[in-house]
Amino acid sequence: MGFFSEVSWQSTGTDVPTTPHCGLCGLSKKCFSPRMPPTGLGKRKVLFVSEAPGVEEDRQGSHLIGESGQLLRKILDSLDVDLDDCWRTSAVICHPPNNEIDEKYIKACRPNLIKTIRDLDPMVIIPLGESPVQSLIQPLWKKDMGPISRWVGWTIPSGKAWICPTYHPSYLLKMDEDEQLVSITRKHLKKALSMEFEIPPVCSLSHLQQKVEVILTDQAARARLRDLLTKCGLLAFDYETTGLKPENPEQRIVSCSFCLNGEDTWAFPVTERTTPLLSRVLLSPNLVKIASNLKFEERWTRAKMGHGVVNWDWDTMQAAHVLDNRRQVTSVKFQSFVLLGIGDYNSHVEKYLQSESANGLNRITDLDIRDVLLYNGLDSLLEYRVAQRQKKMMGWR
Repeated sequence: MGFFSEVSWQSTGTDVPTTPHCGLCGLSKKCFSPRMPPTGLGKRKVLFVSEAPGVEEDRQGSHLIGESGQLLRKILDSLDVDLDDCWRTSAVICHPPNNEIDEKYIKACRPNLIKTIRDLDPMVIIPLGESPVQSLIQPLWKKDMGPISRWVGWTIPSGKAWICPTYHPSYLLKMDEDEQLVSITRKHLKKALSMEFEIPPVCSLSHLQQKVEVILTDQAARARLRDLLTKCGLLAFDYETTGLKPENPEQRIVSCSFCLNGEDTWAFPVTERTTPLLSRVLLSPNLVKIASNLKFEERWTRAKMGHGVVNWDWDTMQAAHVLDNRRQVTSVKFQSFVLLGIGDYNSHVEKYLQSESANGLNRITDLDIRDVLLYNGLDSLLEYRVAQRQKKMMGWR
């Protein structure tokens, strides 16, 4: 299963229609080549997705043959790749007036793009610019997409294919073919094309959810904590709390989750009866700790237990910044998506985690504790997996 199977779209909880809304869009009545089919020989299992046909594409009924397409060919030629050996399509397959792409066009045409991907079954999908990125990624990410610069250069596993966004060549032309920008785009394309014969890792949200053990009673949690104290290895852990800052006496740690060596993931409510054993686990030198933004867990541990965490090993947020210093890419949610292909898993709890001020209380206690613990456990499991990918990317031994 990949991003584009019906099951995967449905599993995100996102309403993604599979029937095109060409009648509502109306563009097909205003262009020379309506509903332009994919073009290219497909000798390589690579699909380029442009934004929409321009004037020249509309006249000739073929994608990426105008000035932007010629620049793309020039860049690909420098990589010994013939664009005609790849497939080409667009996020919107009818030429929009004045090349202005409204969001409603993208939404109406998304089913056409999904069908094209299902029919062609590419190994690499290269979205060029904002419109195809929005069409492919928005239903899975759900949150604010931010600028295209946030997404370019990633190789996102999507079940059977890699999603590898980069800049649209029209943007390079607009920037007078800035040498540095062209070089960056060439680097993105080279990396994307190198993924053609690499099978993406198989990882689904439903599979990960089944790996999280939800522990509801103090007795069971205490038994697990005692057992954990006899173990050693890499331990990713995560707190869910009533707010951001722990100094307010009313603030408390609601739950904690652990993922030991990537194989044993569980979450439990933090109470007066579980805290002493939890404290011992965090002080254990045999357990090497992993977190995302570890200063959060460190600060809460110090405030509520009177000591810090012993034997920190990895912070996925700091590592993400070292690997790529762009803005809005360091959260474990974003890293889980671009490195592991795990889309939205927190939108159903996000509103309960918001508070009116940094010192204020959120509404996490209004959630069913089972939902809190499952979400908490997924955080630890994904922190562990993201950390392992980051270490590999850094050549960490």
